[in-house]
Amino acid sequence: MSNGQPVANKKSLSFTQISMYLKCPRQYEFRYLRGIKLPASGAMVQSRAWHAAVERNYRQKITSGVDLRLADVEEYFVCRLEEALKGEEVVYRNGEDADFLREQGLAIVAAHHKVIAPKVQPWLVEHKFTVSLGEDFPYLLTGVWDVVERNGTIADNKAYGKKPTQAEVNENLQFTTYSLGYRISQQRIERRLRMDAVIKNDPPRATQFSTRRTNADCHRLLKLIDGMAQAISSGDLPPNSKGWWCSHNGCSYWGSHCMEGYGRRYY
Repeated sequence: MSNGQPVANKKSLSFTQISMYLKCPRQYEFRYLRGIKLPASGAMVQSRAWHAAVERNYRQKITSGVDLRLADVEEYFVCRLEEALKGEEVVYRNGEDADFLREQGLAIVAAHHKVIAPKVQPWLVEHKFTVSLGEDFPYLLTGVWDVVERNGTIADNKAYGKKPTQAEVNENLQFTTYSLGYRISQQRIERRLRMDAVIKNDPPRATQFSTRRTNADCHRLLKLIDGMAQAISSGDLPPNSKGWWCSHNGCSYWGSHCMEGYGRRYY
């Protein structure tokens, strides 16, 4: 591994890009090579507003050591959500509307604020990292840590419709990218990794999952990135029709950009 100093003439690769490529290389091509951006879903807009509210609380907590009042965090969430819904095109799904996103989001904010926030002592909040993976790697690795605590724990805030299993958290590639970025940029191993999750039940429930990554996990990620870089360079970006995502409802590119152009599905 390198000392982590970014190289100016290299492109960046994030977990979001890696994840999209693994799901469907052609989807990756539309979004990141052709630059075709599609409207966000209601859930995505809700999540952004919630993350912004959590960030506001945690940023002031770095120096204050105490959480904001719940009412202040809720007010900030509503403001960010309403701004997004008014300022951009949003695709509502599964019976969503603005009122539903606001009320569900407020419940998520309250669950997180009551159960998780009091346990967190932030050092870095929504902190972007960009690190070099070595001279031979054509990409830099970039990402954003939701929270790094004073004790070296990296925490990620998530809202899920279904509670993840511990095995899913242990295999979560996003945590591996967080770990690798931390070890290169900070020149030390993180204390642990933790998912701070709110499950969208009625009412929502907040829970935490701890996990760890080894050097072997980080080296497997490096090999994955290397293989991905070679495939992108060669133009090997076929559609992946073997999952639920390859459908009109599962992929926003499916009708207007991808399968419509081919006139058939790939099997």
